[in-house]
Amino acid sequence: MNSSTTLVSSNHLFALGFFRLKKDQYSDEESEFSYLGIWYINSTNSGGLNISHPAWIANRDRPIRNNSGVLSLEVESGRLIISHNNASDPIVLYSGQGLNRKLTLLDNGNLVLDEGNVTLWQSFDHPTDALLPGMKLGISHRSNRSWSLTSWLDEYDPTSGAFTLEWDHSARILVVKFRGKPYWTSGKLINDKFENINNPLDVVKLNYRFKNVTNGDEEYFFYTLVDNHSTPENQNFGSGWQLTYQGNIYDGERFAIAKVDECYGYNTRGTNYTGCELWEQPKCRNHQQIFEIQTGYFEETEDYTVYGDHNASHGYSDCKAECWEDCNCFGFEHYGGTEGCNLHRGRNLKFQPGGAYGSKYVLRDADPSGSDIKVHSPKKAAIQDLLTLNGYMETVDELGNNGRSELKFFSFTSIVAATGNFSPINKLGEGGFGPVYKGKFLDGKEIAVKRLSRKSTQGLTELKNELILIAKLQHTNLVRLLGCCIHRQEKMLIYEYMPNKSLDSFLFNERKREQLTWERRLSIIEGIAQGLLYLHKYSRLRIIHRDLKAANILLDQHMNPKISDFGLARIFTLNSSETYTSRVVGTQ
Repeated sequence: MNSSTTLVSSNHLFALGFFRLKKDQYSDEESEFSYLGIWYINSTNSGGLNISHPAWIANRDRPIRNNSGVLSLEVESGRLIISHNNASDPIVLYSGQGLNRKLTLLDNGNLVLDEGNVTLWQSFDHPTDALLPGMKLGISHRSNRSWSLTSWLDEYDPTSGAFTLEWDHSARILVVKFRGKPYWTSGKLINDKFENINNPLDVVKLNYRFKNVTNGDEEYFFYTLVDNHSTPENQNFGSGWQLTYQGNIYDGERFAIAKVDECYGYNTRGTNYTGCELWEQPKCRNHQQIFEIQTGYFEETEDYTVYGDHNASHGYSDCKAECWEDCNCFGFEHYGGTEGCNLHRGRNLKFQPGGAYGSKYVLRDADPSGSDIKVHSPKKAAIQDLLTLNGYMETVDELGNNGRSELKFFSFTSIVAATGNFSPINKLGEGGFGPVYKGKFLDGKEIAVKRLSRKSTQGLTELKNELILIAKLQHTNLVRLLGCCIHRQEKMLIYEYMPNKSLDSFLFNERKREQLTWERRLSIIEGIAQGLLYLHKYSRLRIIHRDLKAANILLDQHMNPKISDFGLARIFTLNSSETYTSRVVGTQ
């Protein structure tokens, strides 16, 4: 099997094949390296584990250049190997003499090599960063094999990273470790519930059944999902725990199982940090301090230095830990890959916010009286800085009246926190105007974040004015625009979140299509027509959508239709007269 072919499970739930990743979040350019992996085929029901982030990777630490990989089950030797352009050094997944062997991709995501009724090798015995229902975490005393997860090094680098998820069978707890040091624990498993995982408010979303097995040969943990045919999205094929490169554990749209990146060695900081472990801290740190993403620069002082750590095996969390342990370090920049990070060091540093100076992780103290950090914020900011503030802007409306805008401008930090740093797990989809991510603020409010592509030619002032106008459009069949966020080259729109996603996810899904009765279909059609009538005739902007399709019709919790992306045609052109042309701006 080469890079142009895939192996698909019997019910078309999983696929096995070669894939390539994007170089970074700012570019659609692919890396020169390829990998062999297993992913969910249905990206709308994948638990976040799709071809952009597979559930399993065979060669995460031995990437193959370009598309030279070939998976082979050798007839004579019986070996299962990945050959590539270096013919003398194949990647051997299994070796051993034998005949009549068969390689099968099962509907639970397990790749199995068997001979007759005997399993010789299986991918479930070699987990990477994802735990699928039925997979084991623990140890086999018989084979001396252990099962644990290891995070990616960075968002676009599947190399083995800093965090592991392990099962401590003696204590009956799950443990997330950073370079071998416990950072977070689940609490004990008691009556099918973990002390630090089960949230009574999220029982329906969780839908988990936890199991602990202890016998003479093995001691391990696994989970399944409670079958609920009335909610297909909660069934087993839509789940997968992912240990992210920051150490967090997510499972698709279910709430965060573990927020390990919020652990700083103190476990007394409130309910949001449940499960954080204690460890010895530098004397210069305290439980009030955290790192936050901010845009700006450090003022240079006499002892100000920037130390570059270019260790290729160091990820974001290594840079964070290194700065935390250094009492003279008050911020860092992380670049990923071989570029590593820069540590900003010096006594009495002052941080100056500013949109043109790039993003940094800045150490902030919630208690100014005990802080050694002086973060300076100017009273009046330029328009580029003002657009990044978390608050409302004073504007002049179309009638010339001064007043507060209905559009809220969110800080980049708040959006990064809400989306898990734009984690692939939270990605809802991608259209002609850019990718969309699900987010959740600390108060529990759910949002959808659209990162606009860089094709837009709008300047900041024009974009601000256009968004203020669009935010004033109110109709029951239009998705509500809550606000925006401008950060360096990033332009993001913040919408209300639609829990039932888009109309196409029902029309083209055999299970969910049954929910579209004729009465409901008629109601959806009527709602779409009412929304279009408002845009065409009664709204103050007279908007022509130009990209109306099932994917742009979102459904709320009551299956009421709401038109999305209705103002993006205006945002992506400076010439307002083009709004009335027949040229298609979005996707087809």
